[in-house]
Amino acid sequence: MSTQSVHQFAEKVALITGGSSPIGRAAALQLALNGAYVIVADLEDSGSDDSIQQLEDLGTLAFAVRCDFRTAAGAAELASSVESKFGRLDFLVNCLKFRPESAFLQMSEELLNEVYRSNTAALLFVVQAVHGLMAGRPRARIVNVLSDLDTPETGGNAAFAASQKSVEGITKSLAESLGGNFRINAVAVSEEMSLDPHADPELFPPRPRVSSDDVARAILYLLSSESTSVNGQVLRLK
Repeated sequence: MSTQSVHQFAEKVALITGGSSPIGRAAALQLALNGAYVIVADLEDSGSDDSIQQLEDLGTLAFAVRCDFRTAAGAAELASSVESKFGRLDFLVNCLKFRPESAFLQMSEELLNEVYRSNTAALLFVVQAVHGLMAGRPRARIVNVLSDLDTPETGGNAAFAASQKSVEGITKSLAESLGGNFRINAVAVSEEMSLDPHADPELFPPRPRVSSDDVARAILYLLSSESTSVNGQVLRLK
């Protein structure tokens, strides 16, 4: 990323949903390192405090919001918190991902609803709620993070797979419908793991082939001015 693009993150306001996840945390840290103000939004308390402490250690202005933004009311509460702190929003990164282990024939209606509430409804409600805060910004950017469904565990999980494909469709739809200064793209992350066949798996457990830091760098590219002509696209990381 060029020096000019790095400077463009200074004093921009970024909201990251699922901010205490490995990818959310990495994106938050990289944005903070480049001078952005960061809001970390999570459904639960776990993990957020550590993320915020890391951000504050970098000298950035950061805070956590904990609410159920899988509902319209919860998303409105989240947007209200952002508005009260900063009065504006430049970047939205949706990292929330819920993948329960469930065989298709045992999938319940309640589980399917939970998957879609977390992976699809939350994204739609948050974008809807923060639109007013972003619409007047000169460079409004939204990046949705999803699974590339490239393993038996992910591709064979029908409810999860359906929700991830819906995120791709939502990305393309929002890119068409929001227009203006908005650019909406997605990052599809490989779920494949790297394992040294000669190493002790207890001492050296499998690691994601695509690191969280690599995903964060891709997110920053899509948020930067270098991706101005990129809209409605899915960047696949293998």
